[in-house]
Amino acid sequence: MGGAIAKDEAPYSEKKLSMPSITVVVADHRKSGRATCLRILQPEKGIRVVGESGSGLGVISAAAKLKPRILLFHLNLFKEKKLNLLQALFQKSPRTKVILLTAHPSGRTILEALSHGARGVVQEKNLRTSLPKAVRLVDAGEAWVPRKMEAKIIDRLSALLPGTKTAAH
Repeated sequence: MGGAIAKDEAPYSEKKLSMPSITVVVADHRKSGRATCLRILQPEKGIRVVGESGSGLGVISAAAKLKPRILLFHLNLFKEKKLNLLQALFQKSPRTKVILLTAHPSGRTILEALSHGARGVVQEKNLRTSLPKAVRLVDAGEAWVPRKMEAKIIDRLSALLPGTKTAAH
């Protein structure tokens, strides 16, 4: 368990589209979490799930082999090896964009992940409505973060600039 499963090893839908699909790898420590993402994304035109992983090290292997445009990465896997996983991922697949999946979209770990290259955060409770939109927008070069996180991100950016003050919350 926990290894990468490539498209040719799992029953992913074959979609024949005239434009290139947004390729996605789903990485979640829970089989049910991966299955939920698959159910939401498989019917979406222009999005193709090419693999999945249940472990942090398995996701690095999947990214290196499959080179997905988007990696859906559950925050619990991120905690497994801290920022080393993101660094290793970007070394193996530098064009892959990471979207974090989490039950609670706040805290230092998410800010660290965003500052180390993650491009989005999707709350588990909003997967059905937000996940396809987040995948498309992050693939197009935009960020996807909950509104509650925006002030924390701005505060963190402000703290990086000399002579700026951040608002106390």
